[in-house]
Amino acid sequence: MKKLYTILALSLALGSASAQTSLTTAVDFTVTDVNGNTFNLFNMLNSGKYVCIDFFFTTCGPCQQTSPYFKTTYQNYGCNSGQVYFIAMDYGDNNAQCIAYENTYLGGNSGYPVFSGQEGGGTAVCNTYGIGAYPTYILIHPNKTIIEQDMWPISSPASFDAYFSSHGLSQTPCPTGVEEVATAANVMLFPNPASGQITIADADGGRITAVRVFDMMGKTYIERKFEAALPEQQLILSELNSGVYFIEVITESSAAVLKFSKF
Repeated sequence: MKKLYTILALSLALGSASAQTSLTTAVDFTVTDVNGNTFNLFNMLNSGKYVCIDFFFTTCGPCQQTSPYFKTTYQNYGCNSGQVYFIAMDYGDNNAQCIAYENTYLGGNSGYPVFSGQEGGGTAVCNTYGIGAYPTYILIHPNKTIIEQDMWPISSPASFDAYFSSHGLSQTPCPTGVEEVATAANVMLFPNPASGQITIADADGGRITAVRVFDMMGKTYIERKFEAALPEQQLILSELNSGVYFIEVITESSAAVLKFSKF
């Protein structure tokens, strides 16, 4: 079954595949994911990443069917640490609905940023890109060209592989040996992706005493002990090149490891 037209609340299925965005060049946007992290499209593209977008909404049957394939593809291509950065852009729903969608159809947190239509700004982006049928999957080159306007049909993760391989993109393993425990520790990073500076905060008011920044191979780039232990600390990132890193955050009562991108 092809994607459903929803903006006009029609329930008929589309019979033929056509580009679901007429744009050939990306339009910049800044959105906020369901965890409160800010994302800017051009910042990510300028870091050399391809960006793959899943345009969806939570009650869309074809979205529910194919989103698990999108998640598997995200994992197959490095969990946003490889050549491709994956995001999901919702139309019309709020954060709570998007989180419930992840739990129901993706087995929990998707791993990639999800932007709700309401609080996250997703609806405005869907409108800007002229999305009229859902799901729509697009792929944007780092030079800001939309090189795939509508990857469809999607019957398995291999469907995405065919599109990706045609552009020279290859699978890569997700980082191993690093466990993100930020949820339990209630530690947050923002903005993420970041540029010159990142803020580390403990939502429970735990005082942060030290941080260590390292890459997926375990090489340490920044190690800092703070003179004053506070619930919120800032870290300058000017000595880091663009890329994906991990940060170990030590508080007086716990530790957490989180992943972030520097552009």
